[in-house]
Amino acid sequence: MSKLLRKRAIRISVLCAVLCSLVLLTACDRSKKNGSETTPTVTVAPAASGCEVHILDIGKADAIFLRADGVTMLIDAGYPSSADTVIAYLKAQSVSKLDYVIMTHGDIDHVGGMADVLREFAVGQMFISPKKEKSDAYSAMVAAVKEKNISCISPEVGAQYTFGNGSFTVLAPGPKALKEGSDNDASIAIRLVYGERSFLLMGDALSTTEKELIDSSYTIRADVLKTGHHGKSDATNKKFLKAVQPKYAVICCGKTEDGEEGTPSTKVLDLLSDFHVITYRTDLHGTVIFKTDGTTLTCNCDAEQE
Repeated sequence: MSKLLRKRAIRISVLCAVLCSLVLLTACDRSKKNGSETTPTVTVAPAASGCEVHILDIGKADAIFLRADGVTMLIDAGYPSSADTVIAYLKAQSVSKLDYVIMTHGDIDHVGGMADVLREFAVGQMFISPKKEKSDAYSAMVAAVKEKNISCISPEVGAQYTFGNGSFTVLAPGPKALKEGSDNDASIAIRLVYGERSFLLMGDALSTTEKELIDSSYTIRADVLKTGHHGKSDATNKKFLKAVQPKYAVICCGKTEDGEEGTPSTKVLDLLSDFHVITYRTDLHGTVIFKTDGTTLTCNCDAEQE
């Protein structure tokens, strides 16, 4: 075959291929219009810069999602019935891996949904309270940790970890709280710092832990306070608020898994008001989201977005 014929043959082959592709594309387009194929939803990943703290509305229970410069963290996972809500929320935030998971303590309204969450996402490092619990939910969490071979430790008080361009310090439970306090005083509490802004997240820690923090050498002042123990009167006392000086406070409260009301103490609400703290309640305001670039700090909640 001459060179001229070869060139013509190649051109014809290319032309046929193009025509076939056009036919196939037209057929696909028609099938989509006819409803025989569902167009996939494309989720745009959120911006990787800055820090966000999402305090979820799951009743009288805790689940907090944090992200800073692409690094992610989950603190607690509510009741067993909260698992689907927490998982769906994380997926809506385009989460595929949790770099940190903190299990503050073993109460059912904190550990209940954790086993399901651990099985759903890759996990980098997990922290658990040194005080172990005997419950089905706690045992399920331990089983999930072993099943997925997750690195899991009880962090030392004072230990500091990087979190994107920020960092967090483990402040509790201290030795006095573990020795003299209740199960709630065994809660892991952390202080997250991002630029000039700070967050103090107290789990269910009570007045024994609060006093220990006041008497310690650790910095506990924070722009945002996630109050201990759902706003009950055995936490968030006057001396503690004076030391923390928060601009905002968030109370995780609402119905229990049994449908009972878990409203915060009037004493605590009055005290927060006396200190001119802008207070959000998940039972009234829904999920509360703070965002900061290290200087500015904004807050949005479900109630404001309606």
